[in-house]
Amino acid sequence: GDMRPDKRTEKRLFEKEIQQTTGINFDNYDNIPVETSGHDVPDPIEVFDPEVIGEDLYRNVQLCGYLKPTPVQKYSIPIASANRDLMACAQTGSGKTAGFLFPIIITMLRNGGTEPPGGVRGRRTYPECLVLA
Repeated sequence: GDMRPDKRTEKRLFEKEIQQTTGINFDNYDNIPVETSGHDVPDPIEVFDPEVIGEDLYRNVQLCGYLKPTPVQKYSIPIASANRDLMACAQTGSGKTAGFLFPIIITMLRNGGTEPPGGVRGRRTYPECLVLA
């Protein structure tokens, strides 16, 4: 489908004045040790970079008022974006959902939708991803 931004929808969703979305003070968590395993684990990100997450996702992150990735997102976005397996454990409200979904959204925006099996077109739809929680 068409994944281009719709300016009217963006305006409707984000017309309120942007307020900084903080919740938990994540600056306090920057020094918490994070354990990763495996070979050649991708380095964590420190900022939402449009070159990493794409211009469209970056713009939406800004519209939502998010300033920087949460600790779990710093690690999960590059790991999952590298098509690596990921298991993350963090408190409620720590950004795990975005940490798992951003790589899926990044891939969909970069590569477009998946071609249906056998080249079938028409009214059928097919999943782009499967999330098990």
